[in-house]
Amino acid sequence: MTPKKAQISLLLRFIYTHLFFSKTVRNTYFVFLGNSIAIIFAFVYSVTAWRLLSEADFGYLSALLAFLLLISDVVDIGIGSSLSHFLPPLEGKISKLFGFLKTAFLYQFIIGLLVVFIIFNFSFLLSDVIFHKNELEILLKINSIGVLGNIIFNFFIYALSARQKFVRVSILTALSGFMRLFSLALLMLISGVILINVVLIQTVSFILLAVIALCLADFKFLEASVRIVDLKKLFSFSKYIGIARGFTAIANRLDVLMLVALKSPEEAGIYAIASRVISVYPLFSGSVTTVIAPRITAIKNAMELKRYINKVILLTLGLISSIIVLIIIAFPFMTILFGQKSIPAVVVLQLLLVSMIFFVGSIPSVAVSIYYLKKPGILTLNSVIQLLIVIFCNLYFIPKYGRFGAAYSLIIAFGATFFLTSFLSLYYFRKTLSK
Repeated sequence: MTPKKAQISLLLRFIYTHLFFSKTVRNTYFVFLGNSIAIIFAFVYSVTAWRLLSEADFGYLSALLAFLLLISDVVDIGIGSSLSHFLPPLEGKISKLFGFLKTAFLYQFIIGLLVVFIIFNFSFLLSDVIFHKNELEILLKINSIGVLGNIIFNFFIYALSARQKFVRVSILTALSGFMRLFSLALLMLISGVILINVVLIQTVSFILLAVIALCLADFKFLEASVRIVDLKKLFSFSKYIGIARGFTAIANRLDVLMLVALKSPEEAGIYAIASRVISVYPLFSGSVTTVIAPRITAIKNAMELKRYINKVILLTLGLISSIIVLIIIAFPFMTILFGQKSIPAVVVLQLLLVSMIFFVGSIPSVAVSIYYLKKPGILTLNSVIQLLIVIFCNLYFIPKYGRFGAAYSLIIAFGATFFLTSFLSLYYFRKTLSK
C-alpha cells in the first residue's frame, strides 16, 4: 500500500470509528432513538390534529402548546442545565449526590408552583392579550396545570442525562410522544375532537409523564437532606444560564404566539404545521448536547478538548446535511404527510430549515463555552441579542409578511447568534491557551 493510500485508509478508519462506535456516539444513538420515536409519534399527532381541527383551532392549539413549553423553559432558570456540571463529580458520593438532587428538585418545584399559580389566576388577562378571546380563559387554566407537569418531567430528563442514564432518558422521551398520540386516539374513540377536549387530555398526559419520570429517577433521593450550601452553589452557577435559557425560550416560542396576536390564528396554524416539522432539529441538537455536556465538563486540557470536539463537529455536519436534503424535498414531503391543505406551509418550512442550519451549527461552540470554558455569560449575551432580534423583526415582518415574516426573523436571529457565539468561544479558548 502506498503512503497516500495508507493515510486515506487511516483517515477513513478514524471517521468510521469515531462517527459510529465511540462512547459519545453510542450514547447519542440512545438519546437519538428516543427522540426519533417521539418525533414519529409527534408527526402522526400533528397530521391527525391538522386534519381534524380547523386551521384556526390548530393555530390556537399550537399557541397554547408554545405557551406551555415557553413557560416550562423559562421556569427552568438554568437549574436543569446546571445538573450536568454538579452531578457527575458526585457519582462516587451518593449521599451528597442525592442531597444536591433533592435541593435542586425542591428549588425547581417551588418556583414552578408559584408561576403556575400566577398563570392560573391571571388567565383572563393572558387570554385577552394573546388570543383576543376571553372565551379561551378556561383553556389557559387547564394549560397551566400541564405546565407544572412538564417542568417536573424536564427536570428529571436533565437529572438522568447528567448521571449518564441515557437508556432511561430515551424511554422517557419516546414515551412523551406516545402519550400525546395515545391521548388523541383515545379522544377520537370516546368523545369529539374539539379544541377544549384536546387541551384537557394533553394536560393529563403531561401530568402522567411527570409521575413516570419521578419513578424512573428513583424515589430514594427524596430521603436525602437539603443543604443550603448546595442551593447557593446551584444559584451561583445557574443564574446566567437561567437568563440565557429564558431569553432563548422566549425567542424560540414567540413566533406562533405573535402570529396569533398580530395576524390571525389561521396564519399561526399554517406556520405551526411547518414549525412542527423543523422541531426535529432542536430535539436532535438537544440529544447531542445532552450526551456531550458531562464529557466536556470532565475534560482537563485543550488537546483532549480538540480531539473530542472533532467528533462533535462530525455529528453536527451530519445534521446539517439532512437539513439541506429536506429543503430540496420540502414540497412532496409536506403534501404526502399533511395533504394538499399544507401547500401554503411549504415555503415557510424551507425558510425555517435555513434558520435551523445556523441553530444546529451552534452546538459545538455553545457546549464549549458553557461546559469547558465555564462562560455561561456568552450564552446569556447570545440569548439577549437573539430575543431582541426576534421581537423587533417580528413586530416589523409579521404584520407585513404574515407567516413568512416569523421565519425571516428566525433566520436573522439564529444567523447572528451563530457567528457571535462561535467568535466568542474561539476568542476565550485562545486566551486559555495563552495562559
